[in-house]
Amino acid sequence: MAKQQQPAPKAQPAKSKASKAAEVVFENLIPDTLGKKIFIALSVLLIVSMAYLSKDYGITGDENFHRVYGHHVWHFYTSGGADKTATLPYGNPDSLMMYYGGFYDGTAAGLSEAMPSVNEWSLRHFWNSIFGALAMIFAGLVAVEILGWQAGIITLVFMIFSPRFFGESMNNPKDITMATGYVISYYFILKFLKQLPRPKVGYAIGLGVAIGVALGIRIGGLLLIPYFLMFYGIAMWQMYGLGTLFNFGKFKENVWPSFRYVLLACVLGFALGMFFWPYGLIDPIAHTKETLGISQKFPAQIRMLFDGAMISSTDITWNYIPKWLWITTPLFGIVGLVASFALIPYFKRNGKLLLLGFVYFTLAFPIFYIIYKKAVLYDGMRHMYFVYPSIIILAGLAFSYFISTQKKNIKYAVLGVAVVLLLLPARFMFANHPNQAVYFNELVGGMNGAFGNYETDYYMNSVKQCADWIKENEKIERRPDGSKMIIYSNAVAPAGQYFIKDTAKVGVGYISYRNRCTVDADYQIFYSRFVDRELLLNGCFPPEQAAYVVKVDGKPIACVLKKTDKSDFLGQQAIQNNDFETAIKLLEPYCAKYPKADVAMQNLALAYLNTANVDPTRAQKGIDL
Repeated sequence: MAKQQQPAPKAQPAKSKASKAAEVVFENLIPDTLGKKIFIALSVLLIVSMAYLSKDYGITGDENFHRVYGHHVWHFYTSGGADKTATLPYGNPDSLMMYYGGFYDGTAAGLSEAMPSVNEWSLRHFWNSIFGALAMIFAGLVAVEILGWQAGIITLVFMIFSPRFFGESMNNPKDITMATGYVISYYFILKFLKQLPRPKVGYAIGLGVAIGVALGIRIGGLLLIPYFLMFYGIAMWQMYGLGTLFNFGKFKENVWPSFRYVLLACVLGFALGMFFWPYGLIDPIAHTKETLGISQKFPAQIRMLFDGAMISSTDITWNYIPKWLWITTPLFGIVGLVASFALIPYFKRNGKLLLLGFVYFTLAFPIFYIIYKKAVLYDGMRHMYFVYPSIIILAGLAFSYFISTQKKNIKYAVLGVAVVLLLLPARFMFANHPNQAVYFNELVGGMNGAFGNYETDYYMNSVKQCADWIKENEKIERRPDGSKMIIYSNAVAPAGQYFIKDTAKVGVGYISYRNRCTVDADYQIFYSRFVDRELLLNGCFPPEQAAYVVKVDGKPIACVLKKTDKSDFLGQQAIQNNDFETAIKLLEPYCAKYPKADVAMQNLALAYLNTANVDPTRAQKGIDL
């Protein structure tokens, strides 16, 4: 039987002058063959550099809870599920830990138990840095899939010089790690969509694993499944039309070859997510629903400094996340994001608008969703780090596009703008290592404009520098009477860990900054969170008795008080004993020596008010102090 002759393709009409003018000619500065090599070299250098630098970063406020939880997770699996501590509310605030996936924390604990001679915190931060580096690399690979290796290189470099993302990549065990799962998922989703209608099964498996990692860290990873389903549906609709999609005869021929892999990715992702999460593994459906409800109204009420006012995490304004993104994204990200809208006509003409639209969606949808749901948020933008790479991907695409499509002079002008905008955060990162996470862009006036108006080191990273200073410059020894040397801190969780090997000589306790005069301490470590805004703006933090101060671009974020003069404490004790004359004798010289000692000054005023037959000139002297 003779083969049926295929109809000849229709002749294409001649292009009009307007359509020819609309064509975009690409002349990349970096050819793809060289670009791939540069990208790989940068990626290797990044992983090695971040792994090395990770040792410099501090223990975050929540990290010890995750460390303990990680060992419970590890023991859950190594005991075959017999040890169920990871699935129970075993303490407060650890009672919430069972709602987190165990992938990162469990694997970190496994590494620690396999290498007991290695410092566990160093090992955790090394492991965290690998996740952060992978997030940056895969953000670059997403750009590669859309616009080639040059765009990938620019995106990767932009990610590297994103100070907050870089800094928290070292010690944020839940937000950065989930972002990694998200960005890797984006890569495989784009790979899958580009190969329709006959995608490779390997991309479905890769996507399933990436979804499993994200879901195995936080419940928010579940969003990746509807993301994938929606854009797969749009792609198939564009390819075949609704009639063919819902025609059973055509479904098997046109849809099933790819849809079976869609099911594989979604089922594998959910299954792995549950496997990596002990509480979810016990009852995947019920516990997923329970955790989703809790995550939307997280039971945490935290006082925060935002836009010059103290607000509660349960009552944030709609612009909380947009404002944080606006003031903490480097200018190359903001300029690039705005410029990226100019790429839409090009992608539309070339049938790639779905790929670009996917990246826009991954940025916009989560932000609009949390605004709509009035979700409980705190600690700046850290809960939304998984949307940040989308900003940088769009910026990388925009700069690469304009560098490649403009005439020579404009081409190099665009490149020059990119370099100048890159140097701004780069300077900050090198000058303020290891506190890159305390970064504000030029739109808010940098650290100078943000100080006293927004939270700075909310995650206590700088406390390590304070503890290191004490260890390197002071003697760790008992007091002359044989009692322990006492250190108090408003960041007691990490502070206690830094001196955990010195517990025979040192005691570490909690005290708020406002109540610092109520305790007998040899040293006090304070970070600036929860310090009254007026004290920050008027130079009352750090206290004048500070022996060491951690600064970011000249603004203090943490300090060590060496309590050689304890008159403020003794004066407080005298007031509590109603011995106001003694309090005045102690506090008058102290306040003269430290005129910005706000608590001591308040106590001195209180002592004056409670002293009979107050000498007006003496009282005035106290006021003038």
